[in-house]
Amino acid sequence: MSEPLELLLPDFVTIPARPFRMGTPERALSELARRYGGTRESYREESPQHALTLAPYAIAATPTTNALYAAYTLATGTPPPPRWRGPAPPPLLANHPVVDVSWDEAVACCRWLSRATGLPLRLPTEAEWEHAARGDDGRLFPWGDTFEPGRANTREGGRGGTSPVGAYPDGASPYGVYDMAGNVWEWTSSLDGAYPYRPDDGRESPDGPGRRIMRGGCYANPQGYARCACRFRMGPAVRNEFTGFRLAMGRSAEGSDQ
Repeated sequence: MSEPLELLLPDFVTIPARPFRMGTPERALSELARRYGGTRESYREESPQHALTLAPYAIAATPTTNALYAAYTLATGTPPPPRWRGPAPPPLLANHPVVDVSWDEAVACCRWLSRATGLPLRLPTEAEWEHAARGDDGRLFPWGDTFEPGRANTREGGRGGTSPVGAYPDGASPYGVYDMAGNVWEWTSSLDGAYPYRPDDGRESPDGPGRRIMRGGCYANPQGYARCACRFRMGPAVRNEFTGFRLAMGRSAEGSDQ
């Protein structure tokens, strides 16, 4: 018998309405290129760094697991992720983050979970994701400014695949949110758009056309992709073995420049 849905839900962490710095300062772009490769322009999308204050919200302490996603596919008849190679995830992967899920599929799962639980569950915006990952001091990684392989599941650790959610407790963010560096890329609700981030400029439209932002890097990426400010994007129908998602809860955030 499968576990009750309530037992499969992750813990949630409340993120306060506190100013934080989003993005990377212009002056730091050349240093990122020197340290992680590419050119200064490779990191231009992360600038300008800007102060932002969001309404309070809650975010899952860990990514969505295969076990939770299986409850959704079983209840709705939704096709399972190709990586399962069957109708259910391998038992050993039950507590690993689900992957091979498109943005469209992640949104559909959030909507079903909201109806099934009565909770206002959704994807986080990219601003919510970044605030939860780095706190209010603009740090490079969730734990600080220096990369440490033992704090995240990235290429440097040589794991070569997903890890159980929360398996790197020393990599927690200042708010106590896990797996925000490495393990799997995570879909956000946000359309790809230039900075500064503005929640009222159309980038949070659920029906807007274009690519959606992903955050966090994955087990196959080197450390530069695990930085809190790193941005990536894919079309909403695309799926791959590196990408999953994390739940947020509450009314979609509204922000204001400081």
